[in-house]
Amino acid sequence: MMDAVIQTVEVPSHWVAEGEFRLNASFYSQDVIAARLILEKASQKTEIVKLSGLVGVENIYMPALKITIPFSDYGEPYLTQSEVEFFLPKARKKVDIRKLTEPDKWRVKNGYLLISQSGTIGRVTIATKYLEQFIISPNPIRVITDEKIRGYLYAFLSTWIGSALIKSPKFGITVDHILPHHLYDIPVPRIPGLEEEINQKILKAHRLREEAQELLLKAEEMIYSELGLPKIDEDNVEYFEGDKGKIVKSFELKASDLNLRLDASSHIPILQQIEENLSKSEFEDMKFREVIDKIFIPTRFKRPYVDDPSSGVAFLQGSHIPQIKPMDVKYLWSGTRNLKNILIKKDWVLMTRSGTVGRIGVVRSGWEDWAASEHVLRIIIKPEIHSGYIAAFLSSPYGEYQIKGKIYGAVVDEIGERDTSLLEDINIIVPPKDIRDKIGNFVFEAYDKRDKSNQIEDKAIKMLERRLKEIAAG
Repeated sequence: MMDAVIQTVEVPSHWVAEGEFRLNASFYSQDVIAARLILEKASQKTEIVKLSGLVGVENIYMPALKITIPFSDYGEPYLTQSEVEFFLPKARKKVDIRKLTEPDKWRVKNGYLLISQSGTIGRVTIATKYLEQFIISPNPIRVITDEKIRGYLYAFLSTWIGSALIKSPKFGITVDHILPHHLYDIPVPRIPGLEEEINQKILKAHRLREEAQELLLKAEEMIYSELGLPKIDEDNVEYFEGDKGKIVKSFELKASDLNLRLDASSHIPILQQIEENLSKSEFEDMKFREVIDKIFIPTRFKRPYVDDPSSGVAFLQGSHIPQIKPMDVKYLWSGTRNLKNILIKKDWVLMTRSGTVGRIGVVRSGWEDWAASEHVLRIIIKPEIHSGYIAAFLSSPYGEYQIKGKIYGAVVDEIGERDTSLLEDINIIVPPKDIRDKIGNFVFEAYDKRDKSNQIEDKAIKMLERRLKEIAAG
């Protein structure tokens, strides 16, 4: 029996005193030590300041944690940490802000840095103006910054160096956490010349994301205006016994309408409302199977990951599909068996099929020839229909609720490998080509802007990492 390999490391004693006298090994991980050594060497040649000195202690905060969030049927739309990271998040819950302490702290403004403080720690995003309409989970720590430093600060905290320093003080037995004060002393290098260049690149990427969100909102609005469909909301659906019935969402159903499905999610009243609205449209109502060339899932495969991106292929998982920027992307070894069978192609529509089913994405140049998990459905749309239009329709409540009605599973929701035909029964409106193209092109342009913003951001972050190493090396 082989002895377990024990990693040991020596650190200067002053690191212990500076780190709240932390003795847990993760506080002195290899990444943290490497980051601190680079910054210590860089400090001999460039200015290093504390994060709190740049933005002010009062501008690093989070809402009170010791509170039961007052979810309500009526109130302000609420986003979780994961939803904040979505391309175009939609609130699934509402909060009664009258029951919140300091409700203003639960909101964010355009340009705030949001840093995840529990679960997956250290994910950094810049709040867009779209997020201003929501109540935001207390999970992300809010960092208010000046525009002159915002982009550069975001880039530094997104480098592996900044990320390691954010994560180092984590604590918790089951779920990792950090608190705002753990960010106060993070050392931030000031690099004349490069700092302004990085800042402008990140701000440009941020503007492109805002423009992309506006385009998706236009496309969604046109689903209603151009197709003549009324907006729908499950809150307005009538349930059995009125308001009492809404508590458990109870409703009546004829036995003849069961269609061999006994799960309630397949018969929710809003599906009947959707069917009636679609049938009244002036445009053709057809089954989804009539607009697709193919819908499929690759067979299950082994996932040999590599650390070096140049030796692998970026790998999309289901959680990445709705994100504005795929977080923590892994790379599959380029020699993976049958790799070609799991690569995705431009203009395909992607749909998550397990866990949270029905999240939609579109492949454009930025994702072309990436690999994708078998938990992601590939949908190839007929060229004359426009896959951007189909993505917009499926992302709307008219598509979303129909997809939910096809889900099954006792523990984990899913649409199985052999049951993609369930999706082919979804009803969809197909308007004239000019309308399809107008809506679809908005979607394509949105995803192109998103991809461009991510490319600009990635290059800026790598540029900063490279320069910090050069400064440290002399």
